[in-house]
Amino acid sequence: MAAKKDVLQKIVALKRQSAEQQVRMLQLDVERIELSINELAASLTAMDEGKAGFEAHWLAEASGYVGKVIRDIGLRRAALADKRSELHDAREALKRVFHSQERLREDGPKG
Repeated sequence: MAAKKDVLQKIVALKRQSAEQQVRMLQLDVERIELSINELAASLTAMDEGKAGFEAHWLAEASGYVGKVIRDIGLRRAALADKRSELHDAREALKRVFHSQERLREDGPKG
C-alpha cells in the first residue's frame, strides 16, 4: 500500500510541475500579447499627438497603415482573450492538482 501511495505522490508531483510550467508559459504569452498591443497603441498615439509630420500622417493613411494597425490591435485583443481563457483553465487544473496533493497528505498514515 505504501509503494502505491509513493507512486501516486510522484505522479501528482509530476502533474503539478507540468501544470505550473503550463501556467507560467501562458502568463508569459499574455504578457507578450499585452506588450505588443501597448506598442501598437503607442504608435497610433504618437501619430495623434502630432509627433510625426504631415507627410508621415498622409503616407500612413494612404498606405493603409492606420487601418492595418487598428485591425492588428483587434486581432491581438482577440488572441489575448483566448490566452486569458487558456490561462484560467490552466490555473483551475493547477488547483485540482494542489487538491490532489492535499488529499494524498490527508490520507497518509495516522498514528
